[in-house]
Amino acid sequence: MVVDDNKELCSFLKVWIDSESDMVCVGTVHDGRTAVNRMVELQPDVVVMDLVLPRIDGLAVLEEAGRRRIESRFVILSALDTGKLVEKALERGAYCFLVKPFEPSLLLRRIREAVRGASAEAVREESLCWQPQAQVEELISRRLTELGVPAHYKGYRYLRDGISLVVYHADLLDRVTKGLYPIIAKRNRTSPEKVERAMRHAIETAWSRGDVEVLHRMFGYSVDANRGRPTNSSFIAKLADHIRLELRTKERFSELGQMGERV
Repeated sequence: MVVDDNKELCSFLKVWIDSESDMVCVGTVHDGRTAVNRMVELQPDVVVMDLVLPRIDGLAVLEEAGRRRIESRFVILSALDTGKLVEKALERGAYCFLVKPFEPSLLLRRIREAVRGASAEAVREESLCWQPQAQVEELISRRLTELGVPAHYKGYRYLRDGISLVVYHADLLDRVTKGLYPIIAKRNRTSPEKVERAMRHAIETAWSRGDVEVLHRMFGYSVDANRGRPTNSSFIAKLADHIRLELRTKERFSELGQMGERV
């Protein structure tokens, strides 16, 4: 069950959850009081819930769930990433905490961990070191600009969304037409066909106006032999790989720095 006062986000998450073969979203609710009543009625295995809700907030919902002995596990969402708020939610029985904005693939992973009873402490520890979405977006924007993709093009925005999704959810590359494009289209209130065309136009523009040396350094020979540019999916895949590598490199340097401080 998904509980958030943002109806559009609820609909988006329901689509994502229902698209998984091992999950079904039993309902979406937009205020805290109704959420408690629906939890008693539906008894969901996992409740995905924002803390900022009308009528009663998420912390009050957690308290009420405890009093009523509701056995659902709570995956908390919030744009408010403060230590005290996280601590209060965990004290009241939350399983783990995700900061908005987040990648849906990470949420699905947390739901599965909650269902199978993975150690909440281990999940929380990993969540704390997960790369913030803002950092990923910044890296993607920098790479697109270096490659010469015009920032004012719609295709720029769609490519940024696609790369960000694939960084966390690589299997979307196996269903670009039926998976990736529709998700991006839903986010931007357009059609999958327009997403595909806008991406293609943005890439073609980069290939015709961008820095040839930068393009070849990034893509080498992974381009369409006839058209001289990568396909949308290969462009997204290549940049997603670069972003993952950059993130892992940053993590290693961070770990080395921490080791040096302890010596």
